[in-house]
Amino acid sequence: MTDFSLRRALVATTCALGMACMPGAMGAARAQAPQAAAPQQAPSAAQQAAIQRDMNTVAQYRLPKDFFTRMTPVIQQIRESRISPPETPNMSLEETIKRTEAMPQLQPILQKYGMSAREFVMGITTFGMTTAVLQHPAQDSRSMPTLNPDNVKLIKSHEAQTQALIQAMGGEGEGQMEEQPQATPRR
Repeated sequence: MTDFSLRRALVATTCALGMACMPGAMGAARAQAPQAAAPQQAPSAAQQAAIQRDMNTVAQYRLPKDFFTRMTPVIQQIRESRISPPETPNMSLEETIKRTEAMPQLQPILQKYGMSAREFVMGITTFGMTTAVLQHPAQDSRSMPTLNPDNVKLIKSHEAQTQALIQAMGGEGEGQMEEQPQATPRR
């Protein structure tokens, strides 16, 4: 993966992953990923600067130590509530946060778990970026922002919880597969 394609993937993560954990959104995010990788007009200098700022902000954001115990139930509650994500293609981090704040059906869930829209978007986006970079390191990492080492340590030391959250975000968790056989009576 080239630095530019990784950068575009991380921008997509930064701009969309904050809401991509909701039902159906991972399919939409996957559907958008090939478009992001397709040849497009290069971003302007101003757009590149904004992208770099967002990437640096996300890369340096520190996930709380209780990230998994707080985020996993939020994601599960969002999925159970069937909340659909707002359209956030090509939006900045701040625009994504504002769109998230404007979702009245999401606010009670976030409040229940003591999380603001900003904490939710920053947390899930930081998690997404960190796991993406850990799984697919850039060939030329000099221009990539340095990941917060505390986040790297948190994610690496909680592999099972990391995988569980990724599955919950994708809507294809093992729990769903296990429920299906139980619902079908055996003869």
